[in-house]
Amino acid sequence: MDSGGQLSAGVSDGEASHQRESTSRLLHLTDSNLKAISGRTLTPDQQDILRQVNMYVQQSRSAIGDGDFVRARNLALKAHLLSDALVHR
Repeated sequence: MDSGGQLSAGVSDGEASHQRESTSRLLHLTDSNLKAISGRTLTPDQQDILRQVNMYVQQSRSAIGDGDFVRARNLALKAHLLSDALVHR
């Protein structure tokens, strides 16, 4: 799968830069949320959500490595929203 061609055809350099910065911010916020709940005892449902958050973070970082910044940002956003929900439960 060649995401490089798809990226250059669909996303400008400026947009790719914005996606990278946004993704980095979201991953940082997600990490902060995970640190905030690290000492808590989680219910089985919350543990499942935590596993899902970690999976999205890994997939986002992998997408960054592949140069697919739109996908990376979407995955980082999902991870952040779920981690935010865990913090506020």
